[in-house]
Amino acid sequence: MTAHSMSMSRRALLKGVSAAALLPGSLGLLSGAARAQSSDAKSVRVLSVEDPFFFSMKALLPDFEKETGIKVELESLSYDALQARLVSAFVAKTSDADVIAVDQMWLGQYLDNGWIVPLNDFVAKDKDIDLADFIPEVLYSSNIWRGQLGTLPVAAYAQGVMYRKDMFEEFGIAAPPSETSEAWTWKTYVETLKKLEGKSFGGAPVFPTVVCGSQPSPIVHMFTQLSSSHGASWFKSFPKSPWDFEPVLSGPAWEQSIELYRQLYKLSPPESINYVWFDAGTRFAKGDIGMFYWWTPYFYLVKNSGYMTGKKSDVMEKYATAALPKAEGVPQTVSLGGWSLGVPSSSSKQEAGYAFIKWATSKATQKKMAEWPDLNYQFSDFARASLYQDADLKKLYPYLDVQLNMMKQGNGKVTRPPVPGYTALESVLGLTLNQLLTGAEPAAPALERTNALFASILKGNLMIPYQKESFDDTPEATKALVAKLGG
Repeated sequence: MTAHSMSMSRRALLKGVSAAALLPGSLGLLSGAARAQSSDAKSVRVLSVEDPFFFSMKALLPDFEKETGIKVELESLSYDALQARLVSAFVAKTSDADVIAVDQMWLGQYLDNGWIVPLNDFVAKDKDIDLADFIPEVLYSSNIWRGQLGTLPVAAYAQGVMYRKDMFEEFGIAAPPSETSEAWTWKTYVETLKKLEGKSFGGAPVFPTVVCGSQPSPIVHMFTQLSSSHGASWFKSFPKSPWDFEPVLSGPAWEQSIELYRQLYKLSPPESINYVWFDAGTRFAKGDIGMFYWWTPYFYLVKNSGYMTGKKSDVMEKYATAALPKAEGVPQTVSLGGWSLGVPSSSSKQEAGYAFIKWATSKATQKKMAEWPDLNYQFSDFARASLYQDADLKKLYPYLDVQLNMMKQGNGKVTRPPVPGYTALESVLGLTLNQLLTGAEPAAPALERTNALFASILKGNLMIPYQKESFDDTPEATKALVAKLGG
């Protein structure tokens, strides 16, 4: 997931760079010989996206350099450009990076292909990293694959609700709860939104909510929170063993989720059919949206008018956060995502790379990142449980209890399964969802076609029938690994 998606279409922006990004000669990467000649044991090269964590981490780099004597060369890229650059470099074995930002969806591919080194040995001999302080649901969702700790989380995202306190008070609407409740269902959520339908506030018309409609990734990120809440699965058996990737995109849970998303779109600005991640957040920040749900970085991003601008938004002191609704009779499953840091196997400075990762994901650094005052305090994506109890941080980010509750109910391997071929599957599902929002076709036949396309992609990736060894990938296995590595 990337929190930073400009209002202009990222796809349009990337048309001019994607072709070049796939050509090794255009990447600006050093050859193996050149890399060896320029190698400096006292420097590390870090490649990252410009999600919110990037800005405060960059501001604190002098601390790391002073503590370790290691100079950092930090470079930022867009989501798509980073992925293209890394994959091309790994295949060509020409990567010049010592630390890379890794999306949770890439972890399995990177570890299975040997592109990044497992951190198990680094952590096992590190007596002060305090691995047990990381929220286990985060590690399970984003950092562990087949029993290997591939990365450490620098920014962890759940999903939650944001609403206008002043608007709800004026119209006599009860505030949503801050904790998961059997009474706070998706049905109740829609009923609450409909109480805002046709209303005006502050002399301007109100849209009850806002959604992401752009495909492929944005709409999938938002929709799959609904489908997971309703108990929908992508595959017959994953992540528990034995793995069976026969797709199961059919049935009441999927159809109910699509109907619900259609209702939400009807209550949203019509142009949200083209909204990417950030468009939804900025629209709420403009002040004409009553309530919406989205990734937890928007709990603070909506304080700004524009992405990381430092200019206060119209809703800065007027909104609050709440728990995600759940489906009636179904245990809640919250989507988890975010960014982690890993060490490329091609790096000649793996010890220094791990030192940077340990510093960037440490309790002390993460607190300093949260307390960085520029841009109106724009970082609270903590993966460490202890930071949610920090009194100083709770003053700056009063919603931390809500966010932690969402984290503890998270399972990123269920909501958007990070399997080989995920990007192709996401493209198919995203297109289907986008078409269903504006069309009148029933959900069932559209899902049937999507299921058939999933099966074709998975067979092409040799995942149906699955012939490799399965792994019983459970939250319990993650907790056991953490205990083992923590000594």
